[in-house]
Amino acid sequence: NGTSEDWPNLIDLVLSQAGRTGRSASALAGVGFHRLAAGRSLVLVDAGPPPGPGIDRFAHAGTLSFEFSVGRDRLIVNCGAAPAASGEWRDALRNTAAHSTLVVADVSSSELRDEGLGRRPAHVEVQRQEANGAHWLEASHDGWQKLFGAVHRRRLYLAESGDDLRGEDSIEADQPQPFTLRFHLHPNVTASIQQDGEGALLRLSSGQGWRLRAGGATLSIEDSIYFGGPEPRRAEQIVLTGTPDGPQQVKWALTRMG
Repeated sequence: NGTSEDWPNLIDLVLSQAGRTGRSASALAGVGFHRLAAGRSLVLVDAGPPPGPGIDRFAHAGTLSFEFSVGRDRLIVNCGAAPAASGEWRDALRNTAAHSTLVVADVSSSELRDEGLGRRPAHVEVQRQEANGAHWLEASHDGWQKLFGAVHRRRLYLAESGDDLRGEDSIEADQPQPFTLRFHLHPNVTASIQQDGEGALLRLSSGQGWRLRAGGATLSIEDSIYFGGPEPRRAEQIVLTGTPDGPQQVKWALTRMG
């Protein structure tokens, strides 16, 4: 959403000067970000509507995207932002396809215009529950309602151990739609497809392994790019592709190995 990484020691300094005490907030109601934390795992979800007219010049079409980290290792990310880059690069990173979420018919959930956003989600709904250290979050948006009569619904579950993140992405529409579901990987993560083609093995820089399994779509590994730091870096992404004559729902699970 127009920001990039910064030095951890600078962030620690800001937090210390702000006098932060106690537990981190689980949600920022004003902007719609939700924080799911269990064990060493952390999930950050963008479950709020895009900024309104006048403050949306560089806003991203990333509604319902998420990032996932384990300790100091970042696993699932979004592609980042390049506000000082050329318009072509800047807008490419604002597209929904540059975020870890679902895209209907290769059309962004918000329309990108030179002056900001045109068509955009009018209703973004979210519910969450916590019990015994586990988290459930269900969210939806209607960014494709005018074009395709479609609503994207995303359900997330993070187990109390932090070693099991499960998701379900579905399209509710009058007519079935083609879609892609993307999981952009941090540049320090390597990926390989399992022999049965229904999952991928992910290796973090620490050596820890995770497995992503999915059903309801065709899984592939494609190139990606990461603009979170001062220089762009090559990365990979897991892509799940669905067709109008197939299921309009994908269930997936990301589990720690070993």
